[in-house]
Amino acid sequence: MRNIYSIASLNINGIANQTRIQMLQEFIWKQDIDIVLLQEVTNRAIEQIRNYTKHVNIGTDNRGTAILVKEGIQIGNIKCLPNGRGSQGYWKEYT
Repeated sequence: MRNIYSIASLNINGIANQTRIQMLQEFIWKQDIDIVLLQEVTNRAIEQIRNYTKHVNIGTDNRGTAILVKEGIQIGNIKCLPNGRGSQGYWKEYT
């Protein structure tokens, strides 16, 4: 049987403000998103989001991407572009 995941791609425009990080976290939780692909990540503030494994790739120009994966979903084989503009991984549910 094939699993269905809820995936979102969001441009967060470099948010670092604690209030906005909290708003992002609440949005992700309320929408019950399994995998979140973030663009325009400028700092590691998103690592504060609970219940997700974070893979942050900030490049040489201080802009980057991130992948947030809900706990219970395994992600591996992460590949990142050195300039921060891209990340990829493969995921599967823990058995």
